[in-house]
Amino acid sequence: MLAVFDLDGTLLDGDSTALWLWDRVKRSPLRALAILAVLPLAGPMVALPRTRRAGASILLWIATAGLCENGLRRSCDQFGEAFRSGQSALSWRAGGMAALRGHLKAGDRVVVVTAAPALLARALIGPLGQPIEVLGTSLKPRAGGWVADIHCRHQRKCQALAEAGHGEHWAYAYTDSLDDLPLLRGADRPVIVKGGKAAERRLFRAGLANGRAAAW
Repeated sequence: MLAVFDLDGTLLDGDSTALWLWDRVKRSPLRALAILAVLPLAGPMVALPRTRRAGASILLWIATAGLCENGLRRSCDQFGEAFRSGQSALSWRAGGMAALRGHLKAGDRVVVVTAAPALLARALIGPLGQPIEVLGTSLKPRAGGWVADIHCRHQRKCQALAEAGHGEHWAYAYTDSLDDLPLLRGADRPVIVKGGKAAERRLFRAGLANGRAAAW
């Protein structure tokens, strides 16, 4: 069976991309000034699904300007190392990791599919030393920095799974957001990682009668 997990807010208690970008920006006064200058424009863009990719790309470009591909990989790896050594505001969510380990122990295939850059997600997941496939947003060089290429969110997560050979349906899907509704609808057992009656009502209104809410 195939178990599909979102990353941020599901397995991680935080936004890995935002923390990685902030880690880069805070080390450079010039980057920090540039971020402050564009935030009134980029911030609202990131908040809206239709403009999220463009808004995120503005912030991403500022944080990565001057990095070659090897430099980009090193930056992600260094962030992953800081996370593993406890020098990051990120942490694993106990409930999410328990569910993930349960699937691995049962012999299920596990895929993490995330809107975070694939390079960053792999730097965080890889050191777990488990057979976990990672799919995420691809990046491309642009004018000396990096921007989002294919943004792995909403329906695109399902397309990424299909392109990776996992078909259009899976046994389990875990996420903290109904932005991943296509992912949940593709699962026999969809789980939204927010407990309580309100989360259950949201699942029911979304037509996921077989869904459940888990308080992680």
